[in-house]
Amino acid sequence: MAQKTRITFDDCCNELLGRGATGGLQALDRWSCNPRLREVVPFVKGFAHEYLFTLGPDTVRDVISRSTHALGNVESTEQLPVIENFTAPFALQHLFHWYVEEKQSLPTWRDFRNWMVLGPAEPLWLGVLKAYLGKPRDIEEARQWSRATRWRLGKFYLSAMREVDLLLRLRHAGIPVRYHLLGDVLLRTDLWINSLIVCLYFPNSAYRDGKDEGRKPPAEKFFAGANPPFEIIHFPVERQGFGRVWLAKDESVEELAQLIQTHL
Repeated sequence: MAQKTRITFDDCCNELLGRGATGGLQALDRWSCNPRLREVVPFVKGFAHEYLFTLGPDTVRDVISRSTHALGNVESTEQLPVIENFTAPFALQHLFHWYVEEKQSLPTWRDFRNWMVLGPAEPLWLGVLKAYLGKPRDIEEARQWSRATRWRLGKFYLSAMREVDLLLRLRHAGIPVRYHLLGDVLLRTDLWINSLIVCLYFPNSAYRDGKDEGRKPPAEKFFAGANPPFEIIHFPVERQGFGRVWLAKDESVEELAQLIQTHL
């Protein structure tokens, strides 16, 4: 029987920050002391990923087959900067993976939406967003905010499912990549294994197309000076075509698996 994988906050700190990377240690200290994150910090410190690593390589496809489309009939032109740029103390990644471990299940879009809109995650994200936006001026503005929120949340869900699918397919291919919320949200580390840090991005001219570093600080900022050093790779993952937009192409997964193998 295969040994279970369980990755805790301490595991993540030891493996990513145990080499004395000054930027990462300073970021962790600022994060730990940030009064805005007084509820987030104990949540992340107590969080372990375990059920995630029990999922098989076809799990995401199975969930997709039972799910309605996360974006519905909302179009990209309906997104609003005030909602796209909004951040709550709890990141969407926190709330998504809380669902996975709490429910011991990978959510369909309806399950995730209910968790975020009607369930225990509501006051941690939607409630904060509503307080930030204030009262809409009229019915039309309320409708616009609702649809823009659907776009933001649905787009995140699709991205999260793609990333989980990629993680599971790599592990199924025999590459035991590791993941923790602390590494993802704070240290911009999508996956890691031994001395290799993998940063993924889906090419998007609005955010990152391979020509710039996008809106988020790169992982290099956090791991410079680590001893022994990490090797950091930034890998563009191509989506599958129209109608199959949720998953990375098989070719991208195979290429990334081969690239990781050459660095181990």
